[in-house]
Amino acid sequence: MHDTLPIAELQANVTGITGRVQSAGTRIAVQKRGKTVAALVPPSDLEMLEALEDRLDLLDALDALADYRENGGVPLEDVKRDLGV
Repeated sequence: MHDTLPIAELQANVTGITGRVQSAGTRIAVQKRGKTVAALVPPSDLEMLEALEDRLDLLDALDALADYRENGGVPLEDVKRDLGV
């Protein structure tokens, strides 16, 4: 769960709000005109998201490697042609 905060309130009290995120682990969705435009999360959440992204990238790379081993690669000339190089 997270709190919601208008961007004007964040601008008025950025130090207090970021302190709340850091010390209490509060997650805050920052809104402008009723639409979420950013999120403030504790450093531990950011680290977890980055680790998850790294894990997903690794799984994608392993899938690509398996596909390469099963189907072979694409000749460099084909890649150049497709990219217009």
